[in-house]
Amino acid sequence: MNLKDGITAYQHNGDIAIVERIMKDADETDFLENPTRRYRFVEGNDVSIELAYPHQYISYRIRAIREKAVKHAWYVREPIRWAYDELNRQLSILYIDLGLNIPFEPVDWEKHIYKYDINAELLEWLRISDDAITRTYNELGSVANLRLYSLVLSLIVPTEEAARREESQIRSEVMVDMEAALKHVLRYVDVTRSDQEIVKYVNQSLMTRYYDAQAKRNGLRRFRKGGADRMVRPNFMTPLGTVLGAEIAEETVWQRVGGRQAEFLRKLAEVAEKDMIAGEMTKYGLTKEKCYVMSGERAKEISELSYDAARRRLTRIRKKVFNRGSLHVAR
Repeated sequence: MNLKDGITAYQHNGDIAIVERIMKDADETDFLENPTRRYRFVEGNDVSIELAYPHQYISYRIRAIREKAVKHAWYVREPIRWAYDELNRQLSILYIDLGLNIPFEPVDWEKHIYKYDINAELLEWLRISDDAITRTYNELGSVANLRLYSLVLSLIVPTEEAARREESQIRSEVMVDMEAALKHVLRYVDVTRSDQEIVKYVNQSLMTRYYDAQAKRNGLRRFRKGGADRMVRPNFMTPLGTVLGAEIAEETVWQRVGGRQAEFLRKLAEVAEKDMIAGEMTKYGLTKEKCYVMSGERAKEISELSYDAARRRLTRIRKKVFNRGSLHVAR
């Protein structure tokens, strides 16, 4: 598929064929098998690869990010990391010392211990070979090793099942977020550029959109401080504190605010509480302490006043509550 023609059709007619092609190749093509794939030992240890079509360089980037994300599923295995080391030690004893034929190639070797890839295929082979393995241990008087082997296997099998479920979930989430990011980015591509320039622009823009989507999924927000952006996990205050931008005793608030201002403030606090329960905090700003704070835009939606009127009223209330000369209201 011609990259420029596909993007043009998408921009003019909403034809998503180019999106589907890129995502299909990202999902189905095993780029690791490409013989031209090479590490370039420069800054960042980049990878070079030669592909048949320009759109595949976008597919390759998506696939690489997906598989990198999947590696984070190791946290499921982390609590029993020792069990994986012990299983490799037992497999080495079975193969080297007890002469059991293990039909898998070790991926590494260290101090007389083979390192196997503990995956679904190996675990299935261990399951169907249980009788032979038990006999091997018993015949050579390795009952203590048999008990240890059985223990670590009983820990690893359910952990691997949980890890595979987590990996599947991660792959699914990455592909959903990447497709949404791709659809957004392709709308802004300048098709008069070269294929190489288009691929570079798309891949760079994809990463920004994707990481923002992942941050949102994980409850993170972009926070600017000292001229630099950071991703942080915002903190929650009480609903009233979220509207005011800082915590203060409720009795103090109602002593200082009355009439229409009090009615306005109560209405905002009630909706803030509902937003917090529903997890709908995208229209809230962040304080310097990285806490959610109601924006003028959200106050406008709740009060049905104009943006300027809602923002001014909220500012006046905050000044009155905290006895301050000036306060900034998040947009």
